[in-house]
Amino acid sequence: MVKSPEPEVPPTLTTLLASIRPSEGEETLSLRDILSRIGTRSFAATLLVLGLLMVSPLSAIPFLPSLVAVVILLIAGQAVMGRHHLWLPDTIMRRRISASKLVRALDSLERPAAWIDAHRSGRWTALTRQPISLLAYLVIIAVALTWPPLSLVPFSTTLSAVGLSLLAAGQTLRDGIFVMLGYTYLGLLVTGVSVALARVF
Repeated sequence: MVKSPEPEVPPTLTTLLASIRPSEGEETLSLRDILSRIGTRSFAATLLVLGLLMVSPLSAIPFLPSLVAVVILLIAGQAVMGRHHLWLPDTIMRRRISASKLVRALDSLERPAAWIDAHRSGRWTALTRQPISLLAYLVIIAVALTWPPLSLVPFSTTLSAVGLSLLAAGQTLRDGIFVMLGYTYLGLLVTGVSVALARVF
């Protein structure tokens, strides 16, 4: 496996989200536009942005979680394979989103982003480096695989998107604390769902 070069760590998550905010006069943005602002080497940062958007009200748009899941699977899969630069099919790259909807989503993420920025520790960085970091990408893949069957139910992907975002935040910001929070959160979520299903059936 070829080890991917590590992209520059963004100063803050708030800065990262601000980089994809539509400029005045932009009515729509394509996925290509968004990725070009994040950077094609920033696998984790791209996963983080996509995960956070699924925490936002955008997750209620029918079938959008399924599309985002496909993109996440492609990105995380390439990260596991050690690719140097992100590649996505042109058909996906040309998909567009309303600037007004994106702005509303970004506005709703300001507080969570500020909280993450305020609690960055820079500890347990071994969890953000290969080969240990591969586990986070594999878990992200597992989470994304659950989204297509849930996409018909509004906001059904939001809870797992929180855990995915924590894992991606840890990788992006080189902070193992967020990686552990992601594992813990998703573990509790799976346990809770399992208990609920056991009671029903």
